[in-house]
Amino acid sequence: MGRLVELEVENFKSYRGRQTVGPFHNFTSVIGPNGSGKSNLMDAISFVLGVKSTQLRSSQLKELIYRGAQRTADSEDDEDDENAAPKKAHVCAIYETADKVTLRFTRAVTSAGASEYRINDKTVTFARYSAALEEENILIKAKNFLVFQGDVEAVASQSPKELTRLIEQISGSLELKPEYERLKALQDQATENSAHTFNKKRGINAEMKQFKEQKDEADRFAKLQKQKTKQTQTYLLWKLYHLDQQIVQLQEELEQEKDSNLEEERAFLDLEARLKEAKKQQARANKELMRAQKRLSDKTKDIDEHKPELLKLEEKLRHGRRKLAIAQENAGKLQEEHKRELTSIESLQKDHADLGKALKRHNAAAKKRDEERGPDLGQAALEDYNQKKELVRQQTFAEKQEINKLQLERKTAEEATLRLEEGRTAQEVRRRVLESESTALTARKEKLEDQVDELVTNLEEAKARITAAEVEKRKLQHKETEITENLMATQQRLQQARVDRHEGEKAAKRREMLQDLQRVFQGVHGRMLDLCKPTQRKYQLAISIILGRNMDAIVVDTQKIAIDCIQFLREQRKGMGTFLPLDTILTKPANERLRNLRGAHLALDVIQFDDVHARAMNYACGNSLVCDTMDIARDICYNQGVQAKAVSLDGTVIHKTGMITGGQSGQDNRNAQRWEEKDVENLQKNQVVMQQQLQELNKSRRKVQDDEHLCSELADLEAKLRAAKEDLTTTKRKLAAIKEEIGHIDEEMKKSSPELQKLAAVIGSIDERIEEADAKIRDVEETVFASFCASIGVSHVREYENGQLKMTQKAAEERMEFETTIAKIANQLDFEKSKAVTIEQRLQKLEATIVTDTTSLEQLEEEKTAIEAADAGMLAQAEELSANVDEAKETLAGKAAEVDAVKKEIQTKNKEAEGRTKTVAAKELQTEKLCGEKFTIFRRCKLEEIDLPLLEGTLAQVSFDQLERNDPDAMVVDQEPSAHFSQAQIEGIEADFSSLKASYKQDGSAEVETEFQETIDGLTNEIERIAPNMRAVDKLGEVEHKLKDSAKEFDSARKEAKAAKDAFAKIKQDRYDIFHAAYTHIADKIDPIYKELTRSKTFPLGGTAYLSLEDSEEPYNDGIKYHAMPPMKRFRDMELLSGGEKTVAALALLFAIHSYQPAPFFVLDEVDAALDNTNVAKVAAYIRRHASDTFQFIVISLKNTFYENAEALVGIYKDQAVGSSKCLTLALEQFAE
Repeated sequence: MGRLVELEVENFKSYRGRQTVGPFHNFTSVIGPNGSGKSNLMDAISFVLGVKSTQLRSSQLKELIYRGAQRTADSEDDEDDENAAPKKAHVCAIYETADKVTLRFTRAVTSAGASEYRINDKTVTFARYSAALEEENILIKAKNFLVFQGDVEAVASQSPKELTRLIEQISGSLELKPEYERLKALQDQATENSAHTFNKKRGINAEMKQFKEQKDEADRFAKLQKQKTKQTQTYLLWKLYHLDQQIVQLQEELEQEKDSNLEEERAFLDLEARLKEAKKQQARANKELMRAQKRLSDKTKDIDEHKPELLKLEEKLRHGRRKLAIAQENAGKLQEEHKRELTSIESLQKDHADLGKALKRHNAAAKKRDEERGPDLGQAALEDYNQKKELVRQQTFAEKQEINKLQLERKTAEEATLRLEEGRTAQEVRRRVLESESTALTARKEKLEDQVDELVTNLEEAKARITAAEVEKRKLQHKETEITENLMATQQRLQQARVDRHEGEKAAKRREMLQDLQRVFQGVHGRMLDLCKPTQRKYQLAISIILGRNMDAIVVDTQKIAIDCIQFLREQRKGMGTFLPLDTILTKPANERLRNLRGAHLALDVIQFDDVHARAMNYACGNSLVCDTMDIARDICYNQGVQAKAVSLDGTVIHKTGMITGGQSGQDNRNAQRWEEKDVENLQKNQVVMQQQLQELNKSRRKVQDDEHLCSELADLEAKLRAAKEDLTTTKRKLAAIKEEIGHIDEEMKKSSPELQKLAAVIGSIDERIEEADAKIRDVEETVFASFCASIGVSHVREYENGQLKMTQKAAEERMEFETTIAKIANQLDFEKSKAVTIEQRLQKLEATIVTDTTSLEQLEEEKTAIEAADAGMLAQAEELSANVDEAKETLAGKAAEVDAVKKEIQTKNKEAEGRTKTVAAKELQTEKLCGEKFTIFRRCKLEEIDLPLLEGTLAQVSFDQLERNDPDAMVVDQEPSAHFSQAQIEGIEADFSSLKASYKQDGSAEVETEFQETIDGLTNEIERIAPNMRAVDKLGEVEHKLKDSAKEFDSARKEAKAAKDAFAKIKQDRYDIFHAAYTHIADKIDPIYKELTRSKTFPLGGTAYLSLEDSEEPYNDGIKYHAMPPMKRFRDMELLSGGEKTVAALALLFAIHSYQPAPFFVLDEVDAALDNTNVAKVAAYIRRHASDTFQFIVISLKNTFYENAEALVGIYKDQAVGSSKCLTLALEQFAE
């Protein structure tokens, strides 16, 4: 590959005039201070290689021309032309190919502000210029030859899709993107057209097949209808025959069973009188029970109110006893401690006296030794000694001064050493003591923690038991109060109820009838009165008037259920009722306009009901309005012309016809109160239930455990827990302080060890210097005192001096030791005496506290005795009241038993009467039902035009009026129905059974009917499934013609789709191959490059980096994820890496990308800005290793760690005199590393 040799720059940005930059070596580093023009050199290289001006930090090409300061005024006259502002600029890159051919690529900015391109000084087009660069693998669009300042950070923070686009630019697959998208759109359109024509053809095929099938079905339909008509005629004849047989048989049985039912009605009257009297007695007994329970409840509350006072008193007693015990225990401990102090004081006094005697003996012994030492020197010898001593002093003055100085230093060092050693000794002793205390405190802490945990558990359990007992007590009390209040309220409401006896019996019968219907039939919802309720009490009268007779109407699911209920009432003689079947009643939706009237509401809006009953409510209320006043009702009906029934709150009605009904009616008021009367029957039931609940509660109250001992146990546990927690807190605090002190001691001892070593070295050095000076003094003394020593018989004068001095010094030291010991003992004796006085004072205070606490406890005991006596009296009264309650309950239970016995007799009589009438009613109903079935069959044959054979005439001669019911939709039973209504209507119509087979006449079982029904249903279902199209034959020809046209259209669309698919597949494969080749190369290179950039002695393997595709089938349509894991770090996203780690990862990616179709040179602008020195050195070493004759690096850098590894330096500096950037080149190969 080629190489960039030099760069010629003329009037480009900060470069004035023509300047040559280079030559460039394999690894050239561009350096210079900030603002000197380094980045402008980067822009010059980019400019000459075809990069757009917008990427060169300028919006127009004219801005690239030099605009520096003019020269000084002195030179203006001489060089006018040169001082003029330049109007053109150019940059020339001198490039040498691999064949050693030199090419000059020049790009200039003309005076018009346009670009001009030249190759070897020959003007060419940009396309030719770009092609020439691409021949040397310099790609302008991909910019595979340079990295701008900031590109590294952009690469590090780019998204997966941005990385995909970068690789597309490098690979060249981006150029195929427009054609790829165009062909893809064509393929989608062609595929859609093909699918449309195919669906059209398939639809026509299906349509033709359908018409063929419809033609066959039409033929089959006619045949099946004939079979069904014949089968239905046979079935109806069979059914009519057997219905006649059953009717004759039932009529014969009824004539035999209608003779005996009248005598049991009197018994009912007697039983009802007895029941009424029994209920009165029961009510009186119940009142007496309520009074007794109220008195018992009041007394129980009084007892409960006394309990907190007793509990508080007991808590005070426990606290006082505990306080007294602690005070007594502390007093005992203080007495023992006072005895120990007195013993210690006696021992110290004895030691002090012994030491005083020893000091006197020591002084006497010293005086005796001085007397035994013998006579001193004579006067002449002493004067001679003093003269010689003065002579020695004069001759050795400097040495003695040095020795004194050194001895002072040595003494200071020794004192410092002694202090450190004493401190270390004290610290070691203190540390052993602290460790012992720490061990003891740790064991105590663990023991206390276990004790606290155990106490907490016990306390929680005790609290739970007390809480449960209190909750149970409160629950029972609350429940008893609530039940008592509810029972009293219920009794008051029952006493206030003044319902007419006759109306009460009638209402009871209606309720009993409804309960029987709901028990026998499913789908019976209840009365309208029970299913709805006015939203407010003021609407009750108006709603009761609107509902009218429908208030007692019974809502049922279906018409069949309504008919069955009517038959049941007739059989059981239960009375009459109106039924509203939800499936057949006709309703109209409410008029929404009526909801917006002021002062009026739709009746449906002021009642509450379930959605399932909405149809019945709509039927009963319709569009009726509830008006607040009569004036509002008149305005709506007369002035606004609303055709609706309007009812005011006082009960006045304006009908649709304009008629007004008003005034007060007793019946209307009773109807309005019926919603309140519905609750009376529930009140009576609730009264009995609540009385039973009170009995159970009284039993439960006796079972609740008395919680006095639980409270005492709880208080004891809380006190123990508080004491244990306080002890544990103190222990933990002491333990923490000990650990902290041990740590401080260890730190101090660690600091003192080097100081001791240093002091020992200093003392040794001083001793050597003292020995040297003393040796000089000794020589002088030996010379001066030679005659003196001979005269007194010693070898050296120091023998005489040392003997006398040592004895004196030893005596002084012994005396000092005695005096120091005596002073210590005296100080200790004073301390112990003051401590004993303090203990005596504390002991006196404790004794006074014990007397006070004892007196307080005696007073509390007296108060407790008085309260317990009062409680005992109240408990006796409560037991007496409880006995009264039990007696009242027994009385009430006896009266209730009498009421139940009378009720059972009445029920027995009712069942006997029902059994006697049930058989006759059932047979009458069955006869009527059979006649109704015959009537239904004849009516069906008439309506469906079934040719049923008759003995006389035909069914066509019978009129419709004869076979119509009088009121088929009426559900109201207002009178006893005639049992012969159907027979009268079908009288004279007799079927001809001669065509019916003998086997059908003999067998009238349900199996035969089922067989008929299954056959007819099968034919009916088959006919209904067919639904023939009679125009199928005409349509068939039209569809065949349409099929031929759609087949031609489908073939044409399929060919177009195939051509579009083939073209798109080719461009898709080409784009994939180009992109995949680049991606594979980069993915293979990225990990080795990253390892090389992150490898070190500590981490010889380096980091790991790899690429992953989000879409492996069409990778250019999705992103590429770049993962980098620095050495000894786990995987993390790129944005979580540090700035330096991101930069190294981005450089590895850039080097890997530019290794694919690499340019002959690579220009980098301050890519090391975010790197530390270590990583800068790694990047520089990488570039140094890979720089070669075939791959050239030009790097702009400010870091010496980087550019000191380069082969050559290009220095950029600012010439302030001319206001221009200039450069210097230095080859570093001539210098040894």
